[in-house]
This record gives sequence, C-alpha cells and structure tokens, in this order.
Amino acid sequence: MKKTLIALALTTLPVAAMAEVVLYGQMKAGYEVNSSKVTGEDRDPYLNGIADYGSRIGFKGSEDLGNGLKAIWQVESRIHLGHSNGGSDGWANRDSFIGLQHDKFGTVRAGRISNAINANMDVVDAWEYSSDALGLGKFTRTDARYVGIAYDSPEWAGFNFNVLYSPRDNVNGGDRTGEYDRGIGSGDKYSLGLNYKNSGFYAKYGFDYLKNSAVKYDVNKLGVLTKDLKDGQVHRVEGGYDANNLFVGVGYQYTKNTSSYNRAVNDFLSDFGDAGVGDHSVTLDNQGQEAALTVGYHFGNVFPKISYAHGWDVKINGTKEKNTKYDQIVLGADYDFSKRTTANVQAGWLREGLGEDAGKIKTTAFGVGLKHTF
Repeated sequence: MKKTLIALALTTLPVAAMAEVVLYGQMKAGYEVNSSKVTGEDRDPYLNGIADYGSRIGFKGSEDLGNGLKAIWQVESRIHLGHSNGGSDGWANRDSFIGLQHDKFGTVRAGRISNAINANMDVVDAWEYSSDALGLGKFTRTDARYVGIAYDSPEWAGFNFNVLYSPRDNVNGGDRTGEYDRGIGSGDKYSLGLNYKNSGFYAKYGFDYLKNSAVKYDVNKLGVLTKDLKDGQVHRVEGGYDANNLFVGVGYQYTKNTSSYNRAVNDFLSDFGDAGVGDHSVTLDNQGQEAALTVGYHFGNVFPKISYAHGWDVKINGTKEKNTKYDQIVLGADYDFSKRTTANVQAGWLREGLGEDAGKIKTTAFGVGLKHTF
C-alpha cells in the first residue's frame, strides 16, 4: 500500500531528530440490495442503499532509539461513509497503540489491538461488503479488538507468532461493581496467533480464550433454574496458496461459548435477560463448527472468485439443535484500475436454519462498489 509521508519538524529539537508521520487509509463503499424470505411467509421488502465497506484513516510514526530499537505509535479510526449521521464510534476506534519494536526481539504494544484472528487471518474472506450475504461475515464474526498489551515476534524462516492479553478492568470498562451485580465474574481475554508462509503457501492458526463469556442453564433437583458461568474459546485455522495468479483459501472454525452464527442462540438468551458490562458480553452456552472455501484467478486486471461456507447444526445449552446450520455462496469479481483503486461486483445467497420447526430464512443480495487506498 502506498503511503503518504508527512515530515513534521520538531522546532524544539535538533534537525537530526525530525519525526516522520505516515498518513494512510482506505475509502471504500458501494451500493447493495438484498431481500430475505422466511419459510411459509411472504418475501420481505428489498432493502437497498449506500453501504460502507470499512473505510478508515490512520496516522502512525516511529523514532529510531538506536541499537535496532524503535518507539512506534499508531492512531486509526473508522470512517462511516454509509451512515446518514457520519457514525458515532468516536476517535481511535480501530487499532491504536504505542510500543517498542526491535529488529531481533520483536514488538511490544499497548492500546486497542486486534486479536490474532483479526490481525493475521481473514484471508479466505476476499470480499468487500456490508451485508453478510455478500461476504463471509458469519465466518469472520470472531474478529475483535481488545484493549491490552501484545507481543509480536520477528519472523524466523517464514514462522512468526503473536500474543495479546486484555485485563479484566479494561474489558469491563472499569465497572467491576456492574460485573458483581450481574454475577458474571471477570472477563479477561487472551489471544494467540501462529503463522507460516513460504513460496505462496500459507498456514495460520488463531486462538481466543474468553473468561466467563457464557452461561449454561439447568434445573436442579428442587426444580429451581440455575446457571453456571462458562469460559469461551475460538479456534480458527486457515491455509492455502496465493501466487502465480491463483488464489485458494480454506478455513475451519470452532467456537464455544462465544458469539454464534445461529440466531437461535441470541433468541434463547433474550428470554433470560442476561447482559454484559463494557466489552464483557455474555452469551448462552453454545458450540459450533463451520468451514469456508474461496477460489479465484487473476486474468490481468480482472479477479473472478467464488466462496462457499457451511456451518453445521449448533449445540445450545448442551443439546444439538436441529435446523441450525447455514449454507452460503458468493460469486463475483474485482477489477483493478490501478494498484490503489479497485472496483468490485458480487452476488450472494445465504440460507440459515432458525431452529427445529421454525423454518429457514433465505437471503439473496447484490452489490457493486469501489475501493481506493492511500
């Protein structure tokens, strides 16, 4: 990505101590239309409008401290091109941090930082979109950012790893009393990533461990409804090949006691009225497995591609629920006007099971958009 360099002279320091700031970002948006139909019901009205694909702007810089050591920093924010009010997420809502980087020993950062799944993976989701029917948003829903401290290793023969820890009171926003009143315990978050690449081939593994992220409900011998706190896990594996004009990406994900791809989990939970505190969200005890495949080939400036994703029936509160799987197909192409400007067009189909005897919901969608990086 081409960056714009802005040299800022610090008037109180010698000329040799000038600081360099990099301005970078992406502007990307498009037009999307989609409609859904539940089994046995009339089709919903078509929804259409301008959709933002995750536009963002950032500033980053570094200072050479000598002996291979640098001080680094970054401030990155979302830009909402598709919101009528411009969005309200505030400043520095994406990866924003300060840290130290060494050529041989790696990097330590503190701030709002992507988990390993968000930072290093998502290769299989090669789409720009807002509607989940036009990309693999269900599969990549476990992407997250945590306020904490991270370590990124240097690369050794194609291998590298990274770890991230988010302390309890950063997760709950300092509201430990709120956690206590709701009886949801601490919500510390841990993340680990392992990566390898060589001659176009790549393999990635991401793991999240989430303290007290779910509750399991049961009825005791006295007929009283009880609930037990459960920790959550996310395991994602991705691999493939990206070279010589060919792209193949395959992914598998197992989730336990965290956000589910099935709507029934959220519907069940709302019946009990549980709520989280800050970024310490609580869901219903659940497990799910899903897989995704994307294949594409570059013909000059044109990159046609197709994705298929499947989620198996989920377990909710320890019981496998019928008709909770999903299937998805996305077909489209990108066209590169230049190294920095790309147009996209795609169509998607998504079918989701709503639970036993609840039918299915089928969504069809179409989108066309434009992305420019700077």
